Amino acid sequence: MSTFTPRSTSAFYLQSAISFGASSVGVGAGIIYLPVDLWIRAFLGIGLLYVITSTFTLAKCVRDRQEDVLAAELAQNYQQVPLWNGVEQPVQR
Repeated sequence: MSTFTPRSTSAFYLQSAISFGASSVGVGAGIIYLPVDLWIRAFLGIGLLYVITSTFTLAKCVRDRQEDVLAAELAQNYQQVPLWNGVEQPVQR
């Protein structure tokens, strides 16, 4: 029986979340206080949202591909395991 081992520690997850929040807030504040017209700030804000959503999508695709490779390996290993069909096999002597 295999046990679950997390891929990353909780400290790494927390560091990643804080880093993502700080960078998003920092760039957002930079866009807000940029000394340009409102439509330019709006365009940059939409660009920032697009970068954030595409980052999440790419991360999900990479994770799904890694899980697919793992599932294929497990399926290959499962096919190689002999199954007991419920009938007692005679012992060769």
